[in-house]
Order: sequence, then structure tokens, then C-alpha cells
Amino acid sequence: MSLNQILLIGNCGSDPEMRYTPNGSMVVNFSLAVNSYRNGSDGEQIQETEWFRIACWNKTAESVNQFLQKGSRCFVEGRFRSSTYTANDGSQRQSNEVTAFRVIFLDRNSENPEGGGSFTPNMNNNTEMNNQSNDFGMNQAQSATENESDDAEELPW
Repeated sequence: MSLNQILLIGNCGSDPEMRYTPNGSMVVNFSLAVNSYRNGSDGEQIQETEWFRIACWNKTAESVNQFLQKGSRCFVEGRFRSSTYTANDGSQRQSNEVTAFRVIFLDRNSENPEGGGSFTPNMNNNTEMNNQSNDFGMNQAQSATENESDDAEELPW
């Protein structure tokens, strides 16, 4: 058994860049800055920043392109991928990228006063959105409450 999963919380370092593959799939790329803090030898707090390249596909890409912007805080869940390539100068380089399968928007804004909007594609059917995790501007609690409101009359309390 093996697992390749990465969880990140950070700030979007660039506006998302949208493009389409030759077969018509949407892909959005952006950079994510993740800060950590440690105490230096003199007792002063030192901030360290790690940068990640993030790639989102199809419905997740749509949501990220619509709601994420430079400086926005978000949670990214995905899988880590590294590859080696030859640069124009002939040197060998390594590229690291996270392919996101879930992005949760953590900032509050005028369009989304509740904050916490997210998008997770339905892993069982990639052509339709999962009703419990659509969240184009709604948080998961709002979305679940609205979906359950039709059955509220049947509850004994």
C-alpha cells in the first residue's frame, strides 16, 4: 500500500493562470507560499517560506480561476509530483508540482462573507459536481444544510 497526499495552507503568490490542453481540458496554475516559523540561535523568530507550484484541472480549475487571486489564503489537498528535465542551457533541473484535487478558500470577502468556500470534484463521476462539495462561494456547512432542508419535516425533533 502507498499514499501520495500533501496538505498545504498558504497564500496564493500569483493570480491563477488558465489554459486549455489540446484535448480541451481546463488547467489552472498558481504558486502557493507556505510560511513556517522557528527560533534562531539568538532567540529571535525566523520566518521561512516554501513555494509550491499548484495545478488544478477541470471543475476545480474553474472554481480556482473564478475565486482565487494573488494574496488569497487557501487550503490545498493534492498529490505531489516531481520530474526532471533538461533546461535550455543543457543543465538537468528538477520540477516539483502539486496536482490539487481539493481547494478550500479561507479568506472572507464581499462575495463570500462566510469564507471557507471550497470545491471538490465528484471522484465517482468527473462530469458532474458533487452536491455536498460544490461551494462556488458557499461553505460546506451551508451547502449541506440547504441540501437537507427538504427532509427536515421528517425529522422527529
